[in-house]
Amino acid sequence: MAEIIIMPKLGFNMSEGKLVKWYKSEGETVKKGENLFSIETDKTNMDIEATADGTVRRLFIKEGDTLPVTLPIAIVGGADENIEVLLHEAEAQLSGTAAAAAGNADNDADTGKESPLMQQPQAAPQAGGRIMISPRARRAAEEAGLDVSTLAIAGTGYAGGICEKDVTEYIAGHKIKATPLAGAVAAAEGIDLSAVTGTGANGKIMKADVMGASADASAPAAAAASDEGAAYKRTADGRMILEEIPYSGVRKIIGDKLAESKFTAPHLYFTQKVDMQAVLAMRKEINAAQDEKTSVTDYIAKAVILALQKFPEMNAALIDDRIVRYRSINLGIAVASPTGLIVPNLKDAQDMGVIEISKNSKPLFAKAREGRLAPDEYSCGTFTISNLGMFGIENFTAIINPPELGILSISSTKDEPLVVTDEAGNKSIDIRPMMNITLSVDHRVIDGLLASQVVTEVKRLLEHPISLMI
Repeated sequence: MAEIIIMPKLGFNMSEGKLVKWYKSEGETVKKGENLFSIETDKTNMDIEATADGTVRRLFIKEGDTLPVTLPIAIVGGADENIEVLLHEAEAQLSGTAAAAAGNADNDADTGKESPLMQQPQAAPQAGGRIMISPRARRAAEEAGLDVSTLAIAGTGYAGGICEKDVTEYIAGHKIKATPLAGAVAAAEGIDLSAVTGTGANGKIMKADVMGASADASAPAAAAASDEGAAYKRTADGRMILEEIPYSGVRKIIGDKLAESKFTAPHLYFTQKVDMQAVLAMRKEINAAQDEKTSVTDYIAKAVILALQKFPEMNAALIDDRIVRYRSINLGIAVASPTGLIVPNLKDAQDMGVIEISKNSKPLFAKAREGRLAPDEYSCGTFTISNLGMFGIENFTAIINPPELGILSISSTKDEPLVVTDEAGNKSIDIRPMMNITLSVDHRVIDGLLASQVVTEVKRLLEHPISLMI
C-alpha cells in the first residue's frame, strides 16, 4: 500500500531537516530496511531506512533542500498503484508551507546560467496570504533568478498551486537571450536584463549592451568583468567576493549554542602544566603488550573520570533553577566532523578502565568523523574534554557545552625544561614532555576552590598513572 514519507523528527529540538542524499530515484524499487535517504540534523547526518518494500513513485524535494519536520518528502508504493489521492494530500501540505521561503528567494541572476528571465508585476496564486508553490517548483524558480511573488504563473497543481512543470513552461516562454558574460556582468552590476536591448544576432544581449546600460560603466564590478573570465561580485567598497556561504544549518546551530553559553555562563579558567613522562612510558608498555593500542586521550579520560568521582559537584548541570548532580559520568570527547564540532560521549564511563575507554571510544570517533552518529550517541553528556594536542596547539580555552558546568582543554605535549627534586631534596633541571590543561567552569555554580581541586587532581593522576590502572 502506498504511503507518504515525511521529513523525520529525530530530536526534541529538531524543527527542520536538510535532505543530503537520495539513495533511490523515482521509479526505483526499495526494500524494507534499505537506506532511502540521508538528512542533516542539528549535529550529524543520518541515513533513514525504508519502512516497507515498494517503488519510489514521487520525490517532492531535491538534495540540498531544507524542509520542516513531518512534511511530505516522497511517496513509496506499488509500481502500478493509484497514488492520485496521496499526491493531492502531499501537495496541499507543501504548497502552503513553501510560500514564505519562496517570497524571500534570492532574486539575483545565476551567473552560471544562460540568462535571467523576464518578470511581470502580477501576483502568483495565493492562499491565506501565502504563495502556493511546491518545493521543487520553488527550487526551479530560484535557479532561474525568478521572484515567484511577482510572476503571472498559472498553477496547475492541487488547488491551483504552482508545480515544477508550471515553472519550467514559464521559463521556456520567457527566456531572454544573452551571452554568459553579459549575464555575469549584469549580475555584478545589478542590472535587469529585461530592460537591456540586445545588439547581437537575433537580439541577443552582449557584454557591451550591458556595459552601455550601466549608470557608471567604470564601476569596480564592471571593470573586473572581462572576456577572459566572469566578473566577481563586489562589496560596496570594491572588495571582490570569492563566494558567499549561508550561515545556517549545523554551523549556525553550533554558533548559537556557543554564543548562548559564553554570554549566559560566566566562564572562569584554571590552568596546570602536567609532566607526561610517566604516563607516556606506561602507555608504551601497555601498547607493546597487546594488539589493541591506546591513545593519550584514553589516559586523560580516565584521569578526568576519577577526578569527577572524587569531586561530584563538577559532574553536574544547571537546569532551569536546579543544580542536578549525576552519578553517571557520560564523558564527552569533542571531535571534528564534516559538519562541524560534535561531542560523542561515553555513557556510564565511571565503570570503564583505560582499555575499555579505548575500545568504546574508537568506533564513536570513527562514526563522528563520517557524520554517522545517532542522536543518543552525542546527547546527554555530563562533562566534556576537548583535545587539540594532535594539532600542535600549545594552549587554548574551550567554551562550556551547556547545561554542563565544565570542559577541560588539552593542549600539545612538548619537551620543556623542568626543575626536578629528588628524594634527598636535591634539585636539577631535566627535559620533560609537558602538557597544558585548562579547565573552564561555569562560575555561577562552580567556585574557584573546587575548580582548582579538580584540575590539580587530574594533574596528580596523570603524573602518577599507576592510579589510573587500579
